[in-house]
Amino acid sequence: MCGIAEIPVRCLQCGGLLTPGPDRICADAWECSSCAARYPVTRGTLRMVSWDARASRDIEVKQRTADSFAYEWEQFGRLREEWARNFADYMRPHTPASLAGKTVLDVGTGSGRHAFHAARVGAHVAAVDLGASIDVARRNLPPSVLTVQADAENLPFEPGSFDLVMSIGVLHHMPDPERALRSIAGYAKPGGHVHIYLYWVPEQRWHQWVLRLVTAMRRLTVRLSHRVLHALCYPLAVALQLAFVTPYRALRTRPGASRLAAALPLKTYADYPFSVLVNDQFDRFSAPLEQRFTADEVRALMEDAGLENVVVLANNGWVADGRRPLMQ
Repeated sequence: MCGIAEIPVRCLQCGGLLTPGPDRICADAWECSSCAARYPVTRGTLRMVSWDARASRDIEVKQRTADSFAYEWEQFGRLREEWARNFADYMRPHTPASLAGKTVLDVGTGSGRHAFHAARVGAHVAAVDLGASIDVARRNLPPSVLTVQADAENLPFEPGSFDLVMSIGVLHHMPDPERALRSIAGYAKPGGHVHIYLYWVPEQRWHQWVLRLVTAMRRLTVRLSHRVLHALCYPLAVALQLAFVTPYRALRTRPGASRLAAALPLKTYADYPFSVLVNDQFDRFSAPLEQRFTADEVRALMEDAGLENVVVLANNGWVADGRRPLMQ
């Protein structure tokens, strides 16, 4: 692990400060300065998976979810230039430029695309994921980003040490999103921000019906091998492309057709390659657990986590941002 950002890391056993050992440039393990516990570094990532006893009943679901996303990002985790605009959309009301010089914790980094763009604008970033997708992130990220394999509910960082804690598209796949949010919110500094993205409960009746159908199908698809499901997602994506995305592309520039174009679902995929549509179908049908929220429920989650000045914005789901109070 060479050239990592200077972000303090704490021992999961005693809370002591970890150091990379005698060779601070490229270490093969980090050692606790207090209890001498050692944590290995393999393929450039610090390995610190240790299950929180409070969440022991959820370990199986978490591991299955981690395995699903590890496969997904191995297949679809290549960085794309389109992700720069995507990152800017997810970061609202912040601008990417506002992260320059800030310490940022990316919880559930996946392929590392959000951590990449945060680092690109000058943030000091720690990127964390539970599963093997952290290896995809490591390949995508610059050496300055610290990558750690760890459980989101048992992180090895000093509480109150980050200017921004972000978790984009992660909490709705966890057994207890409220508990997980309270856990990660504690790593934001007083006055720092917690920034999340969650799936929404759609307002349209037809969309609700489609999601009920998808939920029923997922009882089967989560039992399929990842390779089989991956293969099945191609014909599904082709059907969706022909039914919605291609017509939207044709209609959106025609005078008088804008209202009809705007009514079509899946129009966000018009500006992305076809593989992104395939990726999202796999995502939709592979994760063992998926939860959805209304705007009011998202606001309540943030406020129950002790955050103030909460903002909830629509973005094919809910982007929510809140600030940790200066006085705790």
